[in-house]
Amino acid sequence: MKKTMKGMIVGASVLAILGAVSPAASANSAGDTIHGGCFFNTDENAVATNGQNQGVIGDLSATTDASGAPTGATVTCFIKVNGTEAPLTRHSYSGTGVQAGSDQILFTADSNATVLLCEDVTYADSTTETEICPAATSQDIPPQAVIDELNSIFDTLNALEISTVDPVVCPVLVTLHGLTGGGVPGVLEIRADGDVYVADPLGLGINPVYDCPPYGNF
Repeated sequence: MKKTMKGMIVGASVLAILGAVSPAASANSAGDTIHGGCFFNTDENAVATNGQNQGVIGDLSATTDASGAPTGATVTCFIKVNGTEAPLTRHSYSGTGVQAGSDQILFTADSNATVLLCEDVTYADSTTETEICPAATSQDIPPQAVIDELNSIFDTLNALEISTVDPVVCPVLVTLHGLTGGGVPGVLEIRADGDVYVADPLGLGINPVYDCPPYGNF
């Protein structure tokens, strides 16, 4: 499938953005302390998520007062993109001693955007901690090193296919083009040079599924 499969591997890669407020205890001036805090994890892919970041945001925390006893608190988590709060990403979780929960979120952020996970905490005694915003991290899934290795393997396979398989298969495909009038309309198309295309209603970019000489004349 020369180059097509390689393209699918790259195209299918997902950009994951994830973050968590530092698990180290954070205390305010009254001695109220939060352990743990907000987290989020989103994925972004041109096809699967329509280019948007989709995933979850949530909180897992424990709160104590100055004496070390459990105390009530409301923890609010939200996302900032390039310094502006992303709409519909703000969610709050309340409890006495322990706060936990998660919600679905969706926001737009391109690969050059600065994405922050922010946390506000309001304790039972009305003291607060506001806009604790550590930067999130991004990673490709699979990692770029894996993509590079797969691409190297496919390049080797493509070269082998061009030298040994195409001389046998492509003349057959050219003959089938003539016999079928070009394949099955709307399902499979065999072009005059042997290139094979299939229906791609989701726009996955899988075509041509087989590329005969001259290569790249799509």
